[in-house]
Amino acid sequence: MSNQTKIRTAVIGLGWPGMQHLKGYIACDRSEVIAVCDLDEKRCEEVVQEYGIPIFFTDHRKMLENGEIDAVSVCLPNFLHAAISIDALNAGKHVLCEKPPACTAQEAQAMADAAEKNKKKLMYAVVQRFSGSAQLLKKMIDNGELGEIYFGKAGYVRRRGIPIGREGWFVDKSKSGGGALIDIGVHALDCVWWLMGAPKPVAILGAAYSKFGHLVPKDIKYDVDDATFAQIRFENGATIVLEATWSINLPGGGYVQLAGTKGGAQLNPLTIYTEENGEEINKTPDAPSVNSFDEETKHFVDCILDGSEPISSASQGVTLMQMLDGIYESSEKKREVQL
Repeated sequence: MSNQTKIRTAVIGLGWPGMQHLKGYIACDRSEVIAVCDLDEKRCEEVVQEYGIPIFFTDHRKMLENGEIDAVSVCLPNFLHAAISIDALNAGKHVLCEKPPACTAQEAQAMADAAEKNKKKLMYAVVQRFSGSAQLLKKMIDNGELGEIYFGKAGYVRRRGIPIGREGWFVDKSKSGGGALIDIGVHALDCVWWLMGAPKPVAILGAAYSKFGHLVPKDIKYDVDDATFAQIRFENGATIVLEATWSINLPGGGYVQLAGTKGGAQLNPLTIYTEENGEEINKTPDAPSVNSFDEETKHFVDCILDGSEPISSASQGVTLMQMLDGIYESSEKKREVQL
């Protein structure tokens, strides 16, 4: 890639996430969108006309035969992530895959293996890592300003917000892999885990609940969690406490909090809890205001052109899925599980 100045990209799936990827590539001066793909031909026609994209496809396999395409974003329902990402990697394309990495850790491992075999980049779109606040906090942590980070707490809590989505796949475990945990909890877990240095998980205690199926139309299959809670212990002694809900009789909101030996922090808004001269003080650093999706796609493009490893790598995707699998397994077995 050393002589190439632009990555020619394509987006598979033109729902809301796919459109954020598309806009991110368009905003990046090192990429050029040359194709889109969606089963909905009318949707494809609208998008190529609005954004001036040369060509569209309704079959991803036909699109992957196009030798001009260097990289693709996979923005599809969870059960399609592994199969279509692997197809793309085997066709010699770099892949940016939407969260969650897959439906299971086994699928994520197959994706990572395909990336390694084909010597292509596989990056996961865990967009919360790319906010200005998260990027600034990560630098502060890596510089040792908060000391040893030994505890993290994160949540993505909706009081009411079960997504039915197109064809109800969000609430069908065979297509989604899970409910609130795998849909929105993955964001909270990934962000706090990454900020803590992505330590190796060793033990998980989880509890998943499905209490609000009566809010879903009766003709839609509903067999997933609408609230999940977990505690994860790591090889370095650190702990994460996590909560993720689509529906719960408590206030909603999202948060990420960290405790270190020299200071603590929270995101949204970024606040540092520390002390000076024996006095407790709270600082609110001025984080840059950025479009997280634009930053995410730019990072992916830069990694391809510069030959660097994505910060949300294929191997981290496997570990993230191992944690999600472990939470569900612990809930089913009603005990802590070892990883």
